Amino acid sequence: MEAATIYTTLLKTSKLATNTRFPRHRQQVMKGNHAAAEAAKLCRVGFVPAYPITPQTSIVERLSEMTSTGEMDATYVNMDSEHSVFAAAMGASIGGTRVFTATAGQGLFYAHEVLHAIAHFRLPMVVCNVGRPSIPWNIWSDQSDSMAQRDTGWIQFYGESSQEVMDTIIQSYRLTEELNIPVMVVLDAFYQSHTSENVWVPEQKLVDEFLPKPKRRNMQLDLEDPKAFGGMVPPAHYDKLNFNFWKDMNRVESLSETIAEEFAGQFGRRYGNIEAVNITPKTKLVLVTISSITSTVRGVIRNHPEVGLLKIRLFKPFPQQAILNALRDLPEDATLAVVERNFLGDREGALMMEMKRALYDAPRRYRMYDFYTGLGGKDVPPVTIERIIHRSQHEPAAVNWIDFEK
Repeated sequence: MEAATIYTTLLKTSKLATNTRFPRHRQQVMKGNHAAAEAAKLCRVGFVPAYPITPQTSIVERLSEMTSTGEMDATYVNMDSEHSVFAAAMGASIGGTRVFTATAGQGLFYAHEVLHAIAHFRLPMVVCNVGRPSIPWNIWSDQSDSMAQRDTGWIQFYGESSQEVMDTIIQSYRLTEELNIPVMVVLDAFYQSHTSENVWVPEQKLVDEFLPKPKRRNMQLDLEDPKAFGGMVPPAHYDKLNFNFWKDMNRVESLSETIAEEFAGQFGRRYGNIEAVNITPKTKLVLVTISSITSTVRGVIRNHPEVGLLKIRLFKPFPQQAILNALRDLPEDATLAVVERNFLGDREGALMMEMKRALYDAPRRYRMYDFYTGLGGKDVPPVTIERIIHRSQHEPAAVNWIDFEK
């Protein structure tokens, strides 16, 4: 049997959910990349421009299989580069089609110019980025590629598990089509993209009830009302476009929480912009994490009742209000240890920069220390988290490199 046929057979014969925990779901073991592809199908994506690049290739391969067998009703086009992928995505979105694609590392960097265009043309779409670094050449887990794009105008979410990646993509289409701002959903290379997990896959009708067909937009082709796109904008009008963009970007934090609440009501799983674990008036140290490292931290802090966890799910725009609310009960002598899996050529990592900005006007000044670890896919086992906790409590520097061999 061909690989596509085998996969489809396994999919159809998966154990259907006869459970009370998540009704109208089936449970299936799948990799993070296949969870992303499955989410795109469930969202009834109509156009997929694709170019393979490790470690996201299996996303577009799976989408190719589903479109070629008729399992997914979409147009799939192999492009000649990632720049062309995003240019085609831009054109399809202007045409009114629901768009999805995936990329990673150099592919995302190559598309940088078009990322700006998509965002500032106010085009809705969802893209999955499988995080990896650039130079020195490396294909393993890192968040430098996506965090380097944080000023392009895209909303960014980071998933901790395959389940969260699937559910976030579904929620992201609601968000992008409400605000006309593109969304990037990021998962870690290999630790998530190629690792199999149990995933609850919702039935199609459940997703259809949550995600209606996209509405007609002003920035969309209309044969009855011809218009031009991408023309020169004079100074007198340029700020108006950016002001409206700014207003809608300021709605992201609250609207994403509203969508998450509705998703929880229909699907039974709740995701906030952040997640606070064991942050109380007795907490002495809070580890600030993003993506798959969070799961390791969860296990380690069970043995440290004085240590809490602040998981960042919405990275851009940075969820300032949610973070302020999560930390409001911390004692004044508490410490924040920010765990970075990115290096952008600066003294501090991107997460530390955003945390300092978010807490600039906070009523309290917390001690914050930055920790680089896991760059380029280096493993971050429990012992590494223990070292971060120990150094934070006994011998911290402003910026720390953990498990680093000179």
